[in-house]
Amino acid sequence: MVTGARVRGGRRVVLLLAALWLGWAAAQPAVDAWPRPAERPLVGEPAWLHPEGRERLLQELVALFRTHYWDADHVDWADWGARHREAVVAAEDRGALDAVFGRMVRELGDDHSSWLGLPGGSEAGEREITPTPRLGVQLSYVDGRGLVVERVYPGTPAAAVDLRRADVITAVGDRDLRSAGSLFEANAALAAALGDGSAALRVERGRMAFDVEVAASTLAWGEVATRPYAVMLGEDVGYLHVPTFNEAGVGLAVHRALRGLAADGARSLVIDLRGNLGGRLVEAGLVAGAFLEGPWAQATARGELAWSATYEVGPAPNGGLQAVSRLVQPDGAVVGEARVDEPAAFAGPVVVIVGSETASAGEIVAGALLAAGRARAVGERTQGNVEAVRAYALSDGSRVLVAVARVEGSDGAALEAGVTPEVTARASVLDLARGVDPPVAEALRLLGGLPFTPGRWF
Repeated sequence: MVTGARVRGGRRVVLLLAALWLGWAAAQPAVDAWPRPAERPLVGEPAWLHPEGRERLLQELVALFRTHYWDADHVDWADWGARHREAVVAAEDRGALDAVFGRMVRELGDDHSSWLGLPGGSEAGEREITPTPRLGVQLSYVDGRGLVVERVYPGTPAAAVDLRRADVITAVGDRDLRSAGSLFEANAALAAALGDGSAALRVERGRMAFDVEVAASTLAWGEVATRPYAVMLGEDVGYLHVPTFNEAGVGLAVHRALRGLAADGARSLVIDLRGNLGGRLVEAGLVAGAFLEGPWAQATARGELAWSATYEVGPAPNGGLQAVSRLVQPDGAVVGEARVDEPAAFAGPVVVIVGSETASAGEIVAGALLAAGRARAVGERTQGNVEAVRAYALSDGSRVLVAVARVEGSDGAALEAGVTPEVTARASVLDLARGVDPPVAEALRLLGGLPFTPGRWF
């Protein structure tokens, strides 16, 4: 795990998280909820192989949550451990033990705390993955229309030939995909053509049809999928999709993208945070800071302020300007920090698009922009998962993420209800197949004060 402040939402994406280091003591106190088992040497053997070793791991886990969980009264911690003691002691192998600990942590219901187990513990995680040539697109299939482009990843072959969201690939070479019958069949035809080298694609964009020649390439997919994507939606409106704050460098990439959009003439902006499940708060702070300066969020734990999130711009050591995103404790200690040179500062009108899968740092940034009066919002209500986590290791090397703080607005406003946009809109695959992304169209209507025009954008 990499230390660094981050939050996230959604159980199904738990492995996107890294640790949040909040700087307070990590000493694990003794657990007196039940008697300690009889000690015996376990030299050369993992603790979990023996019932008493498994029970000690359970005691350590309960101690971590009882000491560090942001809400001290969330559950009766001793009862929480005692209810699972029998299953822990009876676990016959490592998989069974991990399953018990995983159930325990999921019981807390916060969507942030998570049992990770031993590093590299699963066979699947240890298998070598063969790189696969890709176009760099996310596709769906609509019968009678073809392969619908849902997302284009920057720096990929698809981006190089200017494929865009809501384009429809109707044919690959001589193969008409409109009658392929399924996503599997259409993808198979595309893969077969790419396997022979470059492929000729017939693409429809609204009422326009054109041909492109494209060849797949081997991509570092984890890196490509996290890159912000920017494009102009006309002469003076920029579009910026930020899929995650989970990787170091996201803030830097966003500032570069904003400078590029400004150079292209963008005077207003659509920020798309759909699907953004969160990530590093210091990276999120760099993004928020491009639109507002000063405090933008804070976190509390056990009724006290844990840290404040701030963004400041000042002189860089070697000249020019430098922006700093920090998490600062009440005593002034800095517990997280990220910097970017020559920061962008966008002062024009902004509309943020959020969705039902926007969570954690994604919705915190959206909420901060709305609270500061720097943006309006379109889309669907966000998840309201706004906790911060820290990674801990048990004595056998097992890892667990503990929700150690609740993130709030800089004024202490609660965010558990999520961000509710003023205009509700969502995009289905059928909408995209018709060439329209309703949330983007609504965002443009708010920016321009013009009637909604379906099909104009994307």
